[in-house]
Amino acid sequence: MAEPNPKLVIPVWAQDVLSKFENQAEPYQEVEVAEALGAARKPQGDLSAEDWKGFLTEWSAFMFDGKHNGESVWGTHFCPMMSAKMNDGSNFYSPDIKKLDADSVTHWETRAKNCTHPVMRARYADLAWDVKRVIANEKPNVEFVRIAIDSYLEAAEKKHYSMEMFGIQWVRRALTLSLSIKDAERTKRVIEFMFQFYDRLEQLPLPGTWLFLFDSLYGTKDLTPEQEARIIANLEAKLAKVSDTKTLDPFTAESIAERLAQHYRRKDDKANVERVIRAYGKAFEEMARGANPMLAMAWLQPVIERYEQEGLKQEAENLQILAGEKGKNISSDLKTVSVESDVKPEDVEKLVEQLIGSGNLRTSLGHIAHYFLPKVDDTRKLLERLRTDAPFLSIVPLHIIEKDGFTTAKIGSIDDDSEGRLHHQLRQTIGFYLPFLEYTLGKLRERYAPTVDDILGFLCESPLFADTDVALLREGLEAYQQDDFVKAVHVVVPQVELILRNFAGRLGIPIRKTGRQGVTDAKNMNDLFADPRIKETLTENLWRYLAVVYADRRGLNIRNDMAHGLIPRAAFGRRMGDLVFHTLLALSLMRAPEKKAEGA
Repeated sequence: MAEPNPKLVIPVWAQDVLSKFENQAEPYQEVEVAEALGAARKPQGDLSAEDWKGFLTEWSAFMFDGKHNGESVWGTHFCPMMSAKMNDGSNFYSPDIKKLDADSVTHWETRAKNCTHPVMRARYADLAWDVKRVIANEKPNVEFVRIAIDSYLEAAEKKHYSMEMFGIQWVRRALTLSLSIKDAERTKRVIEFMFQFYDRLEQLPLPGTWLFLFDSLYGTKDLTPEQEARIIANLEAKLAKVSDTKTLDPFTAESIAERLAQHYRRKDDKANVERVIRAYGKAFEEMARGANPMLAMAWLQPVIERYEQEGLKQEAENLQILAGEKGKNISSDLKTVSVESDVKPEDVEKLVEQLIGSGNLRTSLGHIAHYFLPKVDDTRKLLERLRTDAPFLSIVPLHIIEKDGFTTAKIGSIDDDSEGRLHHQLRQTIGFYLPFLEYTLGKLRERYAPTVDDILGFLCESPLFADTDVALLREGLEAYQQDDFVKAVHVVVPQVELILRNFAGRLGIPIRKTGRQGVTDAKNMNDLFADPRIKETLTENLWRYLAVVYADRRGLNIRNDMAHGLIPRAAFGRRMGDLVFHTLLALSLMRAPEKKAEGA
């Protein structure tokens, strides 16, 4: 029966709820007590200050969550079940220890001593130990941590958990508490019970529970060599089972293998490390052979990377071949998602006229160069709107998959990978503008019929083009004018890299990098865009645009893909030619300041 603390009034209707759970034989979670208290409170209407305090003390006790990784916002094990940021910038927590006081802690201490149900008793005692210093600014009594340890073990031993995972949490918490007070006797008893608990769970088809012994005990000084050997033997047996084709479970195999690898690496046993990694890799390989291409590629690529990390070169190459075979049919798994955008022809014509209607070729080229240069700040604002308009899309990681099925880039959420998301969005913006760029340049050619000399004259007004190989650039522009886009792109792109490298030299940046044995190489685009001095001197709009177009896997990556022969013949069309041509125009926007006339 729930006995109230003399300093705290527990309403009769709340005592009824507590008594029910205290006498309940069926398993339940702690939060179910809080939910039942909340349901009983609803029809009560306005409560007196005393009744509210009593209700809040008991409701909070069972509503608190346990922080299983790290500390809570209060530096304690127990943490709020819910938290949020208010409009005024303040933090909202529920439950909140600021709404509790020393009387609440004293009540939990009293209940920890007289409550008969081990689940409730463990919670009361653990709270009295964990948060007393924070709430009451008093030193907690070690008596209650001992009550909590013993109660957690009793609750698990009597199977008061509704799910085995909750039982695991109880015994792990008991271990943490016994270690924290250096209670050798209780620690020994907890560890022995954990093995008994494992034996009970081993009979159940619950793969996730097979790991708690290793995760909780491996590497601790309180574990005997015999107990450690038993943990490893159990994992080896489970690995063999989940790697067998009849009982295949690659994901569990991976979890087990990584823990075994940790053990064998500690023993400096490279052969066994490689063996267990191969075991889970083979399990994924077996599953991938019968899977559709998309799933197969998703499963195989992490294994390939893991093989490479472990130095298993041949195994990695074998999986690369299998992945390549699977990737040939990946198009059958992919679906096109399109969004229609209504663009009125008269609006397009009006825009084109604004860009090229000056009557001056140079002015028109400058307008085109500036207009089709993506605005980074606008792109950032678009990504911020995505948080509100499409929150799911803002947190889901993105993978860029090529036609062969291989993932060439991974992009995290907006919060975790802001640079990746920014460059990916810039890539999409460029793709959206390309048809309009193509149309605008076509109209420019119709109106002005510019010659190669006209274009070169405009470009070379920029000091960036001062040391360019004009003869090669001319050949590239002539090929572009003749619609020979294969030649145009292959000639112009290296000149863009040369322009950037020469620009770096003018800034006093070394244009070569030293490799092994003192051998030097010319810096490439990737090297140049990584230099903060280049970024500081070029506008952000310009350097990010060039990086996305030429040297970023999250972008178009034209320079790198072309250098490796990864661009198919069909891709060298008008739009790629126009895009490369526009990058020249964009580079020419970097111009020397005009000199003032004498006497001005």
